[in-house]
Amino acid sequence: MRNARPRLAYLITAHNQPEHLLRMVNALDCPGAAFYIHVDRKSDSSAFYSLLGKKDNVHFVENRVSVNWMGFSLVEVSLRLLRLAVEHGFHYCLLLSGSDYPIKSNDNLFSFFEYADKEYVAFWRLDDRPSWLHKIQYYYPIDAIPIRGWSTNTEPVFWRRYFWGRFFKFQRQMPKREFLNGMVPYGGPDWWSLSFACAKYVLRFVEENPDYQDFYQYTQSPGELFFQTIILNSNFAERVENYDNYQKWSAERCAQRELSDRGMLPEDAFNYRYIDWSGEVSGERECPAILDERDWDNIRRSHCHFARKFDPVRSDGLLRLIDREILGLSN
Repeated sequence: MRNARPRLAYLITAHNQPEHLLRMVNALDCPGAAFYIHVDRKSDSSAFYSLLGKKDNVHFVENRVSVNWMGFSLVEVSLRLLRLAVEHGFHYCLLLSGSDYPIKSNDNLFSFFEYADKEYVAFWRLDDRPSWLHKIQYYYPIDAIPIRGWSTNTEPVFWRRYFWGRFFKFQRQMPKREFLNGMVPYGGPDWWSLSFACAKYVLRFVEENPDYQDFYQYTQSPGELFFQTIILNSNFAERVENYDNYQKWSAERCAQRELSDRGMLPEDAFNYRYIDWSGEVSGERECPAILDERDWDNIRRSHCHFARKFDPVRSDGLLRLIDREILGLSN
C-alpha cells in the first residue's frame, strides 16, 4: 500500500475526434492525473491544441510522428509518450487511443492503482498463437510502403497496392528471418498499464539494445509485439497479471498438442480493456466494433477500466449512459 494518492499518466495516441478526446480527458481529469498526447503528424493538430493546450496537466509530444497502420511508427509514438511521461514521474502509465473512454470512475481507478503491484499487459507466446508467427518471420517494409489507403487512383497508391498484392501472393516463397538470439517472441494487444519501474526498464532496454529496435522496424504490427517481448523476457515477467494462469494454460495446450488460435485466454483478464471482437465470427459488426447502446449491459458489468472503440456520433447514447450511471457526470 502506498502512503499517498498514486499518480497516473495517461498516454494517448490520437489522429482524429478532438472533441471526443476532450471529453475523455475531462472525464479522467482529477488530482494525480496527467495526460501525454501524441497527434499523428498527418493530422491537423490545431483543434487538439485549441481544446486541450491550456490545461496544465496536458502535455503534447512536440516532435510528432507520421503514423502508418501496422507500422513501427506506432511503437515510436508509444516510446516518445513513455519518455515524456517518465521525465515527470508517475506510479502507473496507461496507454490509450483517442477512441477510448473510461468505464470506471476516477475513485475506482485510483483505488485500484493505489494497491496495484502488477503489470497489466495481455500477452501470448507466438508459439501458442502460430497464426502470428509470420509477423516476425518475414520482412515487412510497412513504414516505407504503407499498407493501408487505397481510396484514390493516384500512381503512388497504385504501386503500393501492387506491391502488397505481390508480397502476400509470394510471401511463403520468401526467406524467413531468424528471431533475436536469446529471446522468446511474444505478442498481444497494443493497450497496457505499466508501473514506473517497468516503464523505465523498457526505455533502458531499448536504449541499450539498438538491434532489438532495428529488428522490429520490419515486422508486421510491431506495436502488438515490441513491448510484450521486452517485458516477458525480463524480471518483470512474473509481475504480469495472470502470468501463472497463462503458464498453466500454455502447458495444458502443449500436453494436448493444441496448435491453433482457439481457446485463447481473454485479453481483458490481463489488461482491463473492453473491446468487442464478435464481428470476427458473426460478420455483423466492425472489428473491433464501434460501441453503442447495445453494449451497455456488458460494459456496466465489466471489470475493465476502459473500453474502445467509440465514435462521437454513433456512440453518443452509450457515452451518455456511462457518464451518468458509472462516472457520475451530468450530461
